[in-house]
Amino acid sequence: MNGVSLVTTWIAVLSDSGLLHGERQAQGVAAAARIVGEERLAELRGWLSTQHPAFIERQRSAAIELCIWMSVVDRVLDPREREMLKEIILSTQLKSEESERLLALLTTALGDVRRIAHVETLAEVLDHPTLRELMLAMTWSVAMIDGFVDDLEVANYHRLAAIFGVEPAAAQRIQELLSTP
Repeated sequence: MNGVSLVTTWIAVLSDSGLLHGERQAQGVAAAARIVGEERLAELRGWLSTQHPAFIERQRSAAIELCIWMSVVDRVLDPREREMLKEIILSTQLKSEESERLLALLTTALGDVRRIAHVETLAEVLDHPTLRELMLAMTWSVAMIDGFVDDLEVANYHRLAAIFGVEPAAAQRIQELLSTP
């Protein structure tokens, strides 16, 4: 599964409260299971299914903002990254005001990164340990979308792993899993 499909599918995990349907979602579940294991993924999906819809929407928004953050951390917003993130925003079935806010953020993020929530703030929203590992994997997938991961992306990936409380060895394993077919 390519990076675009992976990120889109993992956002779908949040949009359906962790309940996935169809072949594309099944591929995303398989990829997510490779990252965190089937047992932890099942626990996360169970936890998400008990959450209020407004909570799930905030999780989706935070996940998208985190992807936007990673897409501009190298000071370049590749057209493939922009289109992928736009597709994600439009496909997540967020309320129209929130979709519009995220689309505007995507448009202005490179010119004014202050508009993006601090990753520490996003970490407070995305606070489930398994979800954090999947979000870390999502950001690495975003970094790889343009075919080149630069030093700023690598450094900020490791910074995010530390903020999320993901052990360096686990962060390295995620990179390796996603960097190999």
